[in-house]
Amino acid sequence: MIRSVLVIGSGTMGHGIAEVSAIAGYNVYLSDISKDILDNAMQKIRWSLEKLYEKGNLKESVENVLGRIKTIIGLPNELREIDISIEAIPEKLDLKRQLFSKLEELLPNSAILATNTSSLPITEIAMAVKRQERVIGTHFFNPPVLMQLVEIIRGSKTSDETVKQTYEFIKSLGKRPIIVNKDVPGFVVNRILLRIITTACMLIENGVCDYTTVDAVARYKLGFPMGVFELVDYTGVDVNYYVSSAMIERGFKAYPCRTLEEMSKKGYLGVKTGKGFYTYPSNKYIKPNLPPQLAEKLNPLYIIAPAIIEANWMVKNGVASREDIDLGVRLGLSFPKGIFDYEREYGRENVVKALEELKKISNMEEYLSE
Repeated sequence: MIRSVLVIGSGTMGHGIAEVSAIAGYNVYLSDISKDILDNAMQKIRWSLEKLYEKGNLKESVENVLGRIKTIIGLPNELREIDISIEAIPEKLDLKRQLFSKLEELLPNSAILATNTSSLPITEIAMAVKRQERVIGTHFFNPPVLMQLVEIIRGSKTSDETVKQTYEFIKSLGKRPIIVNKDVPGFVVNRILLRIITTACMLIENGVCDYTTVDAVARYKLGFPMGVFELVDYTGVDVNYYVSSAMIERGFKAYPCRTLEEMSKKGYLGVKTGKGFYTYPSNKYIKPNLPPQLAEKLNPLYIIAPAIIEANWMVKNGVASREDIDLGVRLGLSFPKGIFDYEREYGRENVVKALEELKKISNMEEYLSE
């Protein structure tokens, strides 16, 4: 039974995970490398809790919830009673391995060792510990307080008991967990998203259309909350380049987007630098103005068909269930419907035809693989 939670790393994801754990009634230790960093994180948690309280979304006082969070510098020996640790430090494999090795020494043998990684394989992180059966992925989405989805990812040696306990813990936070049964690059949601982004990039680099056409189709025909390149700008051009490159290096067969690489090198990183595919005055997000008629210039299946075939591949290979994949894209990407809903809507024959056309444009075999 899980009673106490350790969160390592108090950045955006870490302090958000600590907050939702405390709201759910758990005693939380929040660890980072300095008092200043931790103080800043606690100020952000207080601000968030006060907003929730004002809206009537917090059942108890802000002070009560804050009273369940204890900040600690580093990893002192007092952490003997921890039931689950959730790592939320930078996405560097060596750093994570060093941390997990230390956690194994400090924490009880029964403690679950979870990682919030969005791109690194759970199996590779788990190699740093002897008891790999208790290492698992818990991929929260940003911001953790508002986003319902959490991907629970098995490493190659994660035990069924670890999966069961983690699933129940995530549900107790009021979140909607999905199970990723195989440790594939990108897990479920990023795998679907990257298939869409890399295909959109392939279309513009091969002169089929420009980025505004892609975004108009995504917004007006597919009902996405953001255009594909608008989302890349919002989350960071460099972040998308890094994640896609890391996935491709680990065997995800996809079109390598030269545009993202070139823009990253030039410092055109999207909203945070004021310029990406679109321009953002004062480095603040403004929804791009896209004429609806642009959406008539491209077959929507050119964007969604690769994601449909990817989803089918994941089901066929036991990565995740149809239900969990559909839940993942609805909650994690805010799609108006599941991937398999798109497949039913457009028809299998039309999906296959679009994939054949994409293969001719790109000369890449994966547009026909399943």
